[in-house]
Amino acid sequence: MDETVKLSSGANVYDSLSAMKKTNTKFNPEVTYKVNRYYLTGKDGNEVYARFNYDGHNYFVQSTDISIAMTNAINKYIAQAGYPHAKIEQQISPRFTQQKYKTASGKPRGVIIHDTGNENSTISSEISYMEKNYTATRVFVHTFIDARQILNIADTKYMAEGAGPRANPSFIQFEMPHEYTATTFANQLANAAYYTAYNLKQNNLPVIKGNKDGGGTVWTHAMVSNYLGGTDHQDPVSYWSASAQKLFGTSYTINDFIVLVQAYYNQM
Repeated sequence: MDETVKLSSGANVYDSLSAMKKTNTKFNPEVTYKVNRYYLTGKDGNEVYARFNYDGHNYFVQSTDISIAMTNAINKYIAQAGYPHAKIEQQISPRFTQQKYKTASGKPRGVIIHDTGNENSTISSEISYMEKNYTATRVFVHTFIDARQILNIADTKYMAEGAGPRANPSFIQFEMPHEYTATTFANQLANAAYYTAYNLKQNNLPVIKGNKDGGGTVWTHAMVSNYLGGTDHQDPVSYWSASAQKLFGTSYTINDFIVLVQAYYNQM
């Protein structure tokens, strides 16, 4: 974690998070500071504080009082648009099996990102195919996300079957059909980041990139293949990188997406 942020004017900054003691140090809202960690606090674990270092000392500020200075061109585009997002719509299908998560808490421990891998498909056509073929394939995800819509088709209280036996019991999963313009691609990423942040916040989970040891809360299907196994897909790596280069002349990786998710998460 090494994000550069600005503090809002009048932000409350603390010397100690445990004692919630306000600092006497003055901070300039025009100066950027580096966040090195986030903390979930409060009775329900739903208050988020950022820790940043200034002049050799750690300080703490509520996440709603900071704004992340974006470096990726697509994230900048989304930030300049005011972090837009669609509403989460419900269209729960009765066709998919409902199995409880196999985690210690019985709840999901993160989110997995997929892309459909199909050119010119739509949410409607993807859902139709998934429903019709479920008996044979035993594959489904919780949600589909494009530039205009976040459509939840399976109850996130139960596991999906889209990323293999080692990941399915633990994660919420969503699919992205392909987008072909700069605006729609950026809007899809914005919707995906919002949906990821929303589900993490709902389950009192922090924003942490998945890692080789199996920890972390935000995963691509590629990371599941490389770190957990049980599947061999590499999405959405190529879709993100090719679209970002073609439409914005830049790169886009899970690291960029993590920063965008944190930006949405901080404001919830």
